[in-house]
Amino acid sequence: MPPPRESFAGALDAAISDAGLTLDRVREHLAARGVSVSRSALVYWRMGRSKPEREASLRAVVELERVLGLSVGALTSLLGPEERRCLRRGSRTPLLERRRLWPSVRPAALDFELPPEDDVRLRSVHDELVVDDDHQERLLRVRVVAEATTDGVTRLPVYYQTEDLTRPPPRFAAVFCCRAGRVRRDAGSGLLVAELCFDRELAAGDVAAVEYELVFPRGLPVLGYHRRLTRPASMYTCHVQFGRTVPRSVERFERRDLAAPRRRVERLRPAGGRGVTVAARNVAAGIIGVEWVW
Repeated sequence: MPPPRESFAGALDAAISDAGLTLDRVREHLAARGVSVSRSALVYWRMGRSKPEREASLRAVVELERVLGLSVGALTSLLGPEERRCLRRGSRTPLLERRRLWPSVRPAALDFELPPEDDVRLRSVHDELVVDDDHQERLLRVRVVAEATTDGVTRLPVYYQTEDLTRPPPRFAAVFCCRAGRVRRDAGSGLLVAELCFDRELAAGDVAAVEYELVFPRGLPVLGYHRRLTRPASMYTCHVQFGRTVPRSVERFERRDLAAPRRRVERLRPAGGRGVTVAARNVAAGIIGVEWVW
């Protein structure tokens, strides 16, 4: 007997049927929004054998309302009082869908079953880019301090997309305080997607610091660098170290996504060490970076 329509399971079952979507298609739509849910979990929710309880699962229910074309609260209002309190506590992070920052990320998201982006909060992100004497990227060193928002967090997805499609994507040179998991490179789009596996399973509130380095094959002169954030970062810094030649002008900028115009543009002066630094607190999801003219 199907669950009653006024229950969470019944409403979910009816919405999926009305949308004409298979569970696999539902999972694909969720993955494109940065949310990973197993097929078995959807089956159990739909049959009423279990209900979403973890924070990541509750985040998935919010996205399910959007995927299935439901009004806000159509599913979340049918959860129990404890689950609704978890939603109201607001640890849901204002996210940007992965595809708004990496339009070609969908195949990798499906292959890897990438975890939801709000499984972790970004306490700090520090990028250090080395540009050589030929104006080319040589090395990118990244340090991330992340806090788990739910139990059982084991990995952190990382991305890099080159705009120089004449060369292959970069490769990992080293990782620290973690290990590199699966890596996918798409030469057609210049996108690299990889998993960084924490050295332990994180419970909610646990903090981990990881570091990795990317090295680049030779290509065209680089004209800028930016960080794409699917969720906010409490602190972001970026240092670009130039070679013998310093750009004639350097500007910092922000953008909401790839389709949005630049905003908060600020002129930067290279310091005596032939580098420029950007530092910002409470950076919203979106794009922050620097561009320069040789």
